[in-house]
Parts: sequence; C-alpha cells; structure tokens
Amino acid sequence: MRFTILAILLLGIPCLLQAHAYSGRVIDKITGEGLPGASLSGLSGESARTDEQGFFTLDCEQPKVLIQMPGFQDKSHILRKKDNLIALELQGVYDIPAVEVKAKPDAKKVIVSKQSLEKEAIQKTTTSLFPDVAKVVQTLPGVTTNSDFSSLLYVRGGNPDEVVAILDDMLIMSPYIWGGRLSVFNPNLVESVDFYAGGFPAEANQAMSALLDVKNKTGNPRKYAGFMDLSAATAEALAEGPLGITENSSFILGLRRTHYDLIINSFADDNTVYPYFWDGQAKLTLPLPHGALTFQSLYSYQGMHLLLSETEGFGDDHGVETSSQYLNKKCDSSLAYNHQCSDTISVMTLLGLSLESGFFTLTDFYSPLEANFDQSLLQLRHVWQILLGDNHIVKAGLYAITGHALAKVDITRKIPTRDGYYIKHIATDFNFDWPVFAGGFIQDDMELLKDSLYLNPGINLQYYSGNQQMVVNPRLGVKWQVLPDWEWHAAAGIYSQHPMEPSRLDQEYGNPGLLAQEAVHYILGSRIDLGRDFFIQGEFFYKDYNHLMVSDADPDINYTNNGEGYAYGFDIIFQKKLGGPWDGWLTYSYVSSQRKITARSDPLDFGMNQAVVPLNEWYTPESERPHALSLVLNYTVSGDWKLALTQKYMSGCPYTPVTGAYYVAAIDEYVPEYGDINSARLPDFFTTDIKLSMPFFGLKGWSSYVQTSNLFGNKNVDSYYYNEDYSEKRALYQLPRMIIGGIRWEF
Repeated sequence: MRFTILAILLLGIPCLLQAHAYSGRVIDKITGEGLPGASLSGLSGESARTDEQGFFTLDCEQPKVLIQMPGFQDKSHILRKKDNLIALELQGVYDIPAVEVKAKPDAKKVIVSKQSLEKEAIQKTTTSLFPDVAKVVQTLPGVTTNSDFSSLLYVRGGNPDEVVAILDDMLIMSPYIWGGRLSVFNPNLVESVDFYAGGFPAEANQAMSALLDVKNKTGNPRKYAGFMDLSAATAEALAEGPLGITENSSFILGLRRTHYDLIINSFADDNTVYPYFWDGQAKLTLPLPHGALTFQSLYSYQGMHLLLSETEGFGDDHGVETSSQYLNKKCDSSLAYNHQCSDTISVMTLLGLSLESGFFTLTDFYSPLEANFDQSLLQLRHVWQILLGDNHIVKAGLYAITGHALAKVDITRKIPTRDGYYIKHIATDFNFDWPVFAGGFIQDDMELLKDSLYLNPGINLQYYSGNQQMVVNPRLGVKWQVLPDWEWHAAAGIYSQHPMEPSRLDQEYGNPGLLAQEAVHYILGSRIDLGRDFFIQGEFFYKDYNHLMVSDADPDINYTNNGEGYAYGFDIIFQKKLGGPWDGWLTYSYVSSQRKITARSDPLDFGMNQAVVPLNEWYTPESERPHALSLVLNYTVSGDWKLALTQKYMSGCPYTPVTGAYYVAAIDEYVPEYGDINSARLPDFFTTDIKLSMPFFGLKGWSSYVQTSNLFGNKNVDSYYYNEDYSEKRALYQLPRMIIGGIRWEF
C-alpha cells in the first residue's frame, strides 16, 4: 500500500512547463484536403489558425489543444514534436453533431450515461494480462466484471449479453475471444470509444443495458509508419500508409499472436495445446469527391486442447479423464460508403458479413459434449442525417440482419439424485435459416431554449419475422444547462433485445417462439465542469426488466420469457482529462439487482433436484456486485518515462453454498445439498496494477515497458470446489502477482 500512496503523491507534484513550438496540418478526414481557418486553442490561452493549405505553427506550454472548424466536429488532440497531421470529421452520419457551418458542438447535445475514451487514454492505461479495450472500459462508472481475467461487461445490474458492441457502425455479434477472456478490439487500432451505460438514443438497436461504440483509426495517407511489439505473452505489429488507389487513400493493418503457448506446448505431453489466439484487423479508406468508401475486416483464430483432470478444481471422475478441446474461426467484414449530399444532408450505407465456424468437445463424466457449427450473417444499415434549420438535427435509419447456421450438438447430462443418475440426452442437427431481424429509428436533437434547454426524442422499431413480433421503443433525453459549466440531464426509454442465438431459436434445442426481452431505463444525473480539464458527473438509475429469457427443465419447452427483474443504484466519476503531465479518473458505483421467474415446469419432474432458482421469489443474480471502486492514474515523469496505475475494488459475486451432502449407494457417490440460491458471497475483490514505460537504451524509435499485475498479490477467489464428500471447501484463485515486460520499435 505504501507504493500506491507514493505513486499517488508523485501524480500531484507540479511540473515546471516550458513553451514548445509545434507545427502540423489540419485536414478533412474524408477528402484529405487542408482546412484553412481552423482554430487551435491551448490550455494556457495560446491560439493559432491554419493557413490556406491547412498548416499551422503554435507555441504552447501544454501539448493538448482543441481544434475547431465550422461544419466539423471539435477535436481534442495531443501535439507531438513531429507528424502533427490532424484529421477532422464532417459533422455527419453516426457522428453525433450535425453537418453544417451552423452545426452545434457537443455542448448542445443531450448526452446521458456516456463516457468517451481517446486512443491516448486507452494505450496508456494498464490492463491485466493482455492489452484490451474492454479492460479499460471496466474501470468506467456502472461497469463491473466477474474476474480479473475476463473482458465481459456487467453494466448496472445487467448481464454481458445485454451489451451490444459496434465497430465503425457494424454490429459485432460476438466481440470476444476465449469465451470472454479477451475482446476483439485491438487497442493499437482504436481511435476512440464511446460507452453508454444506459439511456442511449434511438439509433441503437438490440442493446438492452449498454452500448459499446468503437471507432478504428484511419491509416496515414502521407507516409508509411508502424511498429512491432514483443511482450512476455504476445507479439504485435502494425503498419499504415498511403494506399495509392485515389488521392489520400490509406490503409492500416494490425496483427496479434500469442507466443507463450508455442513454448509451453513444446514441453507438453499427450498433444496438449494451451489456449492461443491470433487476429488481424485491416481498414482501407478511399476518399471520393463527395464522400469516402471504407472497407474493414477483422479475423480471429483461437483454440486449445487441455487435460482438465490434471488441473486444480477438476477431479478424475469415475476413471474418465476430463479434457476440453475447441477451435474457433471468425471474420467480420464491412463495406461502408459515406456520402455528403449537400451542406445539410449526409447518408451512410453499410453492408456487413460475419462468418464463424468451429467445434467444441468436453469429455466430462457428468456432461460429455460434442458440438460443431458454421454460421454466416449478413447485415445492412442505411442512415440519413439532416439539418433542419438552426435547432434541429434529425437522424433516421433502417437496418436488417439475416443469415444461416449449421450445427450439430450431442450432449448428455448426468445429474446425481437420491435414486441414482437422471440422464438427459440431447442430440440435434439443425440447418437453420435465420429469420429476418429488421428495424428502423428516427430521432431529433433539438434546442428548445437557446443555450439552456435541449431535447432528444426518438423512436426505435424492431421486427422479428420468426414470430412476427414488432416492438416499439420510444426514448427521450432532456438536458437543462443551468450554468455554462453545470448541467442536469435525464432520460427514459424502452430497450428491447430479440434472442439472436440460433441454438435458442432451434425447434429442438431452443424455442422459436421466444419474444424480445425488454428493459425500461430511468436516469437522472448532473455534470459540473470544474475547469483546467476536470469534471465530475453523477447519475441515479432505475431499470425494469420484462420478458427475460429463462431456461425450462422441460425439453419440449427449453426456454421461456417468464423472467422479470429490476436494478437501481447510482455511479459517479471524477476525471482529469488528457493534457498536462497527468490524467485519469476515479469512479464509484452502487447497484442493487433482483430477478424472478414467474412460471416454470417443476425441475423435480425432470430429475433436477439440485440448487434451482425459487419460483415467484426474488433472488440475487450471479452478476451483482453492489460496490465497485476504480482508480486510473497516468503520469508522465519526464520525456518517455511514464507511470500508469490502476486499482480496482469490487464486492464479491454471489454464489449458492453447499450446506451438506448425502451418500447414494446406487451410484456410490455423495450428492450435495444446497442452501438458498446465491445466498452467500465470495470475498471482496481487490487488485493493483502498475506499469512503467521508458526508453530502450536510448535507441531511436525503441521503447520498453514493465507491468506488475496484482502488485500486492491479493488472493482473489474465483470460485469454490469441494472434496468427494463435500466436507471440505477449497478456493480457486484468480490471477496471482505477475510481471510482464516488453519492447517496442516504431518506424
């Protein structure tokens, strides 16, 4: 703890700043042309304007500046001593301000439960074992997770599948690797992240709790650049530069590959393959006379083959070795065209294709499983943005998703009972043509009272052809600007999510008649800008859940919409934004969440006399962590010497305790007896990660870093397992103290 206090004190040491001369060029991101007359403002009052070709020179003490240009989004930027090519985006499609000289800045928008992360903050902030955008998002208000080796997002009492991820306007159906241990978003390519913990506008489809909107960088159209990075666990590389097809066309390509598995596998016996992955992302941008064409593709390949019976927490059941093997290949590609029809109208059209295939086997005595699958999804999105006068920015759009899935599943569940084993066997082949998921939206950002009162009314429509259900989701956001630096905001709306997993909709394995799940959000919050790049924001929230999908013991039913729930709480963030020698944020979140099943087949009729959720009684879901506290601090000691600190505290997850056991002679086995569902909690979670970035022996273009995860070696419990007669409880722990280092070469 002394080290943590020392790090915090270091962050408060004032630095004597000297003015530096910076130069560069401000360009239109779509056309690549220089923007004359753009203004640059420094934190200490310095200012400059670009010349007729978009070039500028600015003397300022702190490198962070605000770039403003009529008709373009305001942009915060950290100046560098060279290569200051700053691309501004038209205030057009899917970029929240509008498109014209009269367009309003973000200060005039209704923004609720939203936090934005710039690429500098993402790259500087520590992560646990692998660099990951989702790990940084987990430090934001309202967000928790179930493990320090997990990238799943639990937002304000919701489950991870209630969060929708978008990459450059394309819906990413499965944004995780290793079953949620890592997200597909490569921090080296990400330009910015907008995260909505609730109350998001009507343009968001299928998101029930939260929205993760990721924007990837556009390649450098002027010169070739990139880097190579080697750490203890992965090798990474990035390259970008001019494409040469049209003027200012560009590409950017990023690759990642684990390598620790190659070393460990060479010493392993019995064809053991430790978990591995590699992925690649590419983005091609072609500016056109009145817009831009963008192609993007994301590919991942992952797998493993482990003997789990030799792992702590897995026993050698009845002489059967427990092993697990899987392979997964996934590709998400999109082609998008942004067209500027006029000064007041812009249009975006996107065509996306997702392909996924793989297999999974588990040779467990109680639940042997074999499954293979092949899935393709096609999505189309079309969005208009129109400026109506000075006070209205209207956005409207349509989307559709369809596809095809082939799968074969063979699973046997052996459930110990007082009478022996109850055996449930499911074997199904499905050749599943996806029904069409379609929808549309319209919303209006309006200024009712000048510089004071703003509204964002909207409506979202979603249709599922499988059961011909149409859902209507009205939404409304309100902002009252009490003072220039103080606002109150509120939002309310309905958020629906259709079940989109083929297995849930299959006739035998699932239930094709499942309806859309629903959450109703109510949010009230306030934000105060404290000056010098500090702000504080707090929000109260309440959510009602209806028609939640729950499993049913009857194999003729499998799933129903008989779940209900609610969640309420508040969260707060105090942040020092990028700029100056240090930045970071402190967040605290409180949440209380309850769920209930209103109707269900009796599990006892199907041999399931284990711990089951009580019928028509409120219970605590496994994802609830009432208290969460996160601290993120990044400090530039001097030059290339940088220090980053992340601390996280969370309440323990609920679990169902074992209260005893009885011996069943018919199967020669002890069968556990359970207490009330989720009536106990794991110990509280606490971890500290710290990272030091530094030069690498003074070599030009080289740098190095060393990071210690779980600095104080806290034994954070992941789960419990028991001995044969359940008389002894043992803990499985999360990641221990780990030291990870690496070197990077930039060119």
